[in-house]
Amino acid sequence: MSSEIRKEVILERLDRDQRVSVLELSAEFGVSGETIRRDLKDLEAEGAVRRVHGGAIPAGRTADTPITERIKLNALEKDEVAGLARDLIVDDCVIFLDTGTTTLALARRLVGFKKLRLYTNSLRIAQAACEHFGVQVLMTPGHLRPVEQDLVGYDTIAYIQQFHFDMVFMGAAAVNADYGFMDFEEDEARIRQVLLKQTSRSVMLADHSKFGKVGNVITAPFGRVHTLVTDRRPPPAIVTAVQAEGLEIIHG
Repeated sequence: MSSEIRKEVILERLDRDQRVSVLELSAEFGVSGETIRRDLKDLEAEGAVRRVHGGAIPAGRTADTPITERIKLNALEKDEVAGLARDLIVDDCVIFLDTGTTTLALARRLVGFKKLRLYTNSLRIAQAACEHFGVQVLMTPGHLRPVEQDLVGYDTIAYIQQFHFDMVFMGAAAVNADYGFMDFEEDEARIRQVLLKQTSRSVMLADHSKFGKVGNVITAPFGRVHTLVTDRRPPPAIVTAVQAEGLEIIHG
């Protein structure tokens, strides 16, 4: 396939998905990542795309969709996932909820506890959780990302490393049979990688729209996470990969 045809397909993918991944395109076209990066560089020079870490987005779009917009997507499915995750939490324990719209849905469901200590790096999660009687909310330090409304960076990671959590609840941008759990941003992936080391039980929350997607950063293989909570049974390829790694699946 010529470079010009690849570029046409890349632009079609961008029009459809609003973001393309070097990893995904490399696998689809059967070429190296460096070849895809050259194609993206050419398209950026033409003003057709804007390169971001691990891929590209349309030229007129910002790198991140604001969390205020993502909350509206698959809202019912996310609430179903949150309900299933809520049943895993017992009173008098210490949990961490990282940034994300599904973890935010869980924070809104934390009613009925007498003594629950919740750590988070998300401003929105902190605001939602502190409305519930019996939930003590503690926030990490860090650099504020306005789009995600969360705190990230070295100070965030150093703070998390001081603690052990009974459970951590995390989101993921993609659940992929070949790569495991993936994200688009390094800041989020690094925090989640640290959280996996600081807990007795790690729980990944992902609605079915995340299945089969490819992110830019490999956050964790399936074997590093204890439980996946989702709204429906994953596709066969993901189920096979998950079962081979001993990951528990809870679905609606």
